[in-house]
Amino acid sequence: MQRHKLQKAVFFDIGSTLVEGPEISPAKYITRLLGLPAGESSRLGQLIMCREFKGWEELCCTLEESFCPLTGQQADEIALLWEDQETAASEINEATAVVTRFAGEGYHVGLVSNIWAPYYRSFLNACPEIARVSGCAALSFQEGKKKPSFALLKKGLSVLEADPQRSIMIGDTYIEDILPAIELGLKTIWVLCRPEREKRAAEQVQKGNWPPPDLTVSRIGELLKTDLALFDRHYAGEHEHVGS
Repeated sequence: MQRHKLQKAVFFDIGSTLVEGPEISPAKYITRLLGLPAGESSRLGQLIMCREFKGWEELCCTLEESFCPLTGQQADEIALLWEDQETAASEINEATAVVTRFAGEGYHVGLVSNIWAPYYRSFLNACPEIARVSGCAALSFQEGKKKPSFALLKKGLSVLEADPQRSIMIGDTYIEDILPAIELGLKTIWVLCRPEREKRAAEQVQKGNWPPPDLTVSRIGELLKTDLALFDRHYAGEHEHVGS
């Protein structure tokens, strides 16, 4: 019986890889708005990025249950934040062209992202062609897990029936995007568009303490000129003796 051949796939992070938006994250904004200690931002981020809220009202109720009562003004500010996030995303230059290029080269396209519902809707409006060609969206607010958990990437690989060793992860954050993908056996492309935020990771990679990505670019548009056949040849070279 012939074994089913797994596909090759490419997975894209969304925020700061395909689209850009407000400088401050929703979690940090709400943390400051509620006057919570800075250390609570991570717990709050886990909460809002890993639940599919129906609207800002449900979010406010959850915040009150988990943190503190809200004033009327704070609830109004959260409502405005929610509404702003639904229109805040704008496509990074040439992002759609890069995604469609990979699709044209035979890659099955997936999205793997830590994101919450209103900003994802904004992404869909900003990048409808990317949404159209994507065969899978493994998103934290739907899956209840955040990267660097393997859960999202494993979901994408499963849905697309993709071979990790023939697949690529593209993202802007080393800890969340690159390292988990390396550990799962994928090739990786690090979009180092915010070097000030990735300084420690870049230093550790440069020193040889952390595994390097297969390719680093400063902006996603550079991938329009990258020879994608290199990834196929790399795979073929690693497996040329298999079955011989």
